[in-house]
Amino acid sequence: MMRPAPIGAVLSAAILLTGCFGCGHDQPLPNRTTKDTPSKQDLLEFHRLRALALDSLIDQETTKWGSVLRSGTGIRSERLDSIPGSPAVSALAEGTVLELHHRLSLLDGTDITTWEEDGPMAFEPGSTDLPSGFHELIGDAHIGDSLRALIPPVRAWGMSGLPPDIPQEAVISVHLRIGLYQRPE
Repeated sequence: MMRPAPIGAVLSAAILLTGCFGCGHDQPLPNRTTKDTPSKQDLLEFHRLRALALDSLIDQETTKWGSVLRSGTGIRSERLDSIPGSPAVSALAEGTVLELHHRLSLLDGTDITTWEEDGPMAFEPGSTDLPSGFHELIGDAHIGDSLRALIPPVRAWGMSGLPPDIPQEAVISVHLRIGLYQRPE
């Protein structure tokens, strides 16, 4: 019958297996510097990767659209319907007010505002208090156009969002029809 090894022998063997003490072969751990703050290069790389991820997400969301237009600022849009010969929004007189039958939502389908619930949106190009992406999208359209678009955060409500309805860095899905504002009678 074999007797178990004494505890002292087991501990001694464990110590000898895990390190060499006093033999002159000890290897000090490398002196690692720690970063308190990210470098400029770290931040640039982080933002580059984040922009690529958002761009890829928007591309993925628009793969089944017909004819996708991509602006230089990353907005993807598709003209669903138009009226031939209608005037371009950019050619309208200053102060012209447009009426937008709209649905603004998040990519998960959560509605932010719709014309069915909130009524048509009055929009004055260059003056309305909406993010620049909306002005860019509508400024490139014509009266009577029906559009759908995805507006990246940098052209929508950005890093801060618009709590509680719009989270930080939200891509905004837009469906709208552009008309001239008609005063209620």
